[in-house]
Order: sequence, then structure tokens, then C-alpha cells
Amino acid sequence: MPYSNFAKSTHGNDRGIEHGFGSDAQLLQAAHHLVDVYLMYLREHETGSDIFDTRELPASKGSLINAFRVVIATENRTGVRALLVKAGMTLAQFQENIGPRMSFTAAKTTREASDGPWRPDTSQIRRFDRALMRHGEDRTKLVRMFRHAADIAEHKPVHDA
Repeated sequence: MPYSNFAKSTHGNDRGIEHGFGSDAQLLQAAHHLVDVYLMYLREHETGSDIFDTRELPASKGSLINAFRVVIATENRTGVRALLVKAGMTLAQFQENIGPRMSFTAAKTTREASDGPWRPDTSQIRRFDRALMRHGEDRTKLVRMFRHAADIAEHKPVHDA
């Protein structure tokens, strides 16, 4: 199943499966695959608390968020769900059109005292402030979404086979 279809919705369209959306099992498999791809990305890249452009992601941010929601909502193990939520929360660090990586570590300077006081570029400050605001807003949204997904998993009926 193409992963680009994962973010699409079939609301109001009962014929979604006929149009390439696949079965529930295929959607769940695609969600697990996207989460696995993102977890591999996190293992390979040191993200820390920095903010990145969404172009750095291995798939679209919306698709990854939806994948985490589905995987969290279907995960039976509480500990695994908590780890999935923690990993999914790192998606807030990826923001649209911010350009190069933004680091939250103190900047080291090689400036001499005789150079006078350092004055940051106003456009850099605005860019940083916007990214930081969006990061906070995304964290709030993700907490709400992932908490809802975890509640679904906790309250789903258990069927013995």
C-alpha cells in the first residue's frame, strides 16, 4: 500500500477500499511501518531538543502523526504505548519551512571583547520565536491526540481467541 495514502481520509466515502486505501489490516501494517521508519530515523539522527524543518522527516509529518495514533490506539501493552507516545512527541520538533536546524544550546562565541556587544539579527530572533511557538502548540496538540489514542487502547474490549 502506498504510504502517501495513509494520511488521506475516507470520511463520507464508503468506497475507500475500492480506491486504493486498502483494508484495515493494510492500514495497520502501513502505520506500523511508518512508525518503524521514524524510530529508525530517531536512532540514526541525534535530535536532542533542537527544532528541524519537516523536510528532514522520512515521511510527511501528518502521516507520521496518524501512524502513531493508530499504533498507540491498537497497542495492548501499557509500557510500549508510553514509549510510543514519548517517541511520537518528538514530531513537535519538526516545523514547516524553518530552514536550517535550530539548536537550543548556548552559542559559543569566538568574539573578542573589543568587538563590542553582540547583537542578534532581528529576523533570526523572529524565526526562532515562531518556531518555538509552533513547537509548543504542536506539543499541546500531540499530547491531546496521543492521550486519546492511549485511552482507546486502555478501554477496548479484550477478546480471548
